Amino acid sequence: MIYMVLLGALIGILSGMFGFGGSSISTPFLRVLFSVPPLIALGSPLPMTLISSGIATWKYQRADMIDWSKVKVLLLTMIPGSLIGAYLTKYIDGKTLMLLTAFFLMYVSLRFIFKKSDGKKTIREAWIFYVAGFFIGLLSGLLANGGGILVVPVLVLLGMDIKKAVGTSLAVVLLGVLPAVLVHWYLGHIDWLITLLLTLGVIPCSYLGAKLAITLHAKKLQRYYGAFLILFSTYFLIYELMNL
Repeated sequence: MIYMVLLGALIGILSGMFGFGGSSISTPFLRVLFSVPPLIALGSPLPMTLISSGIATWKYQRADMIDWSKVKVLLLTMIPGSLIGAYLTKYIDGKTLMLLTAFFLMYVSLRFIFKKSDGKKTIREAWIFYVAGFFIGLLSGLLANGGGILVVPVLVLLGMDIKKAVGTSLAVVLLGVLPAVLVHWYLGHIDWLITLLLTLGVIPCSYLGAKLAITLHAKKLQRYYGAFLILFSTYFLIYELMNL
């Protein structure tokens, strides 16, 4: 039990620093370290995501690092997308979802490591954010994460400052993950004991992670995060392939 609480603490720090709710990281850890069944590993961290993103969002809001106009635009299409994605897990086997999660994490880590500043202006066309929001929601529903791990790279790609992208992402996760929680709860994918243990570690550490991100150098944090994620996603992918 104590190891799952410690996992929650790690997730809290990472989510506060890098702008995702934590389910993207906790699902692979639950599979690799605790051998939790695939669909339970997908669904159980989602309620914890509400807690971690809520605490970190409060910290970023105090630092005026959330673009609420982008939050509203993204959520309009993310919410229906996440509902569709979560429901589709009823028809896709858990092993396939685990492999998708591994490839997804590898993509995001490479995106962060090799992202270079190209001096482009921020894209302001609303339709781009509507389309991005829907596909982020669809993927987050399928992989049972709040979407924050995708929102940050998308916002940075569209020209937003990295720290503001992290804060905006956390607000999106906080408001957008609830539909996925309800659907996965309805489908019986949530083990509430796992959720409770993870949340005990998340509560103090998500605030700490947000505080660190606001004060430390964003570029270095971005590269460290990418390096950690690619190492872990590679191990997770090998683990899932060996257990096919």
